Amino acid sequence: MGLKKKPDMVADNKATMPYGDNVAAPAITLPDLKDYRDVKVKEAQNKLKTRYQELEEEFKKLVETAADNELIYKANISFNPKVGEVYHLYRKEDMTTWVSLVAPYQWGPDYNFEFLGSFRLATDSVWIREE
Repeated sequence: MGLKKKPDMVADNKATMPYGDNVAAPAITLPDLKDYRDVKVKEAQNKLKTRYQELEEEFKKLVETAADNELIYKANISFNPKVGEVYHLYRKEDMTTWVSLVAPYQWGPDYNFEFLGSFRLATDSVWIREE
């Protein structure tokens, strides 16, 4: 038995075709992708811009922390700082700096050196500025 040859443009099961098979079928219209692209491009740009701003802010904080650490590690420290404790950085009139256990309010009104900030020593040996 031979295979029966079908005429061109005839489908076995027309109901499963994803498109019309004659002139009376609904027209195939392509979606307008311009609006889709414009919206998605704006969404992507907004997300990337926001992330860039977050990274920029994080970088600024990192630079500030690095500058603080450089100040503290160049300062005179006459004790062994403990992790998690808060210490205070001061500068004398001769521009030498030192780290102290004594907070500014504990000195009294007549101390004559500049208070540069309070810092906490973290477990990774990085000094974190206390606000």
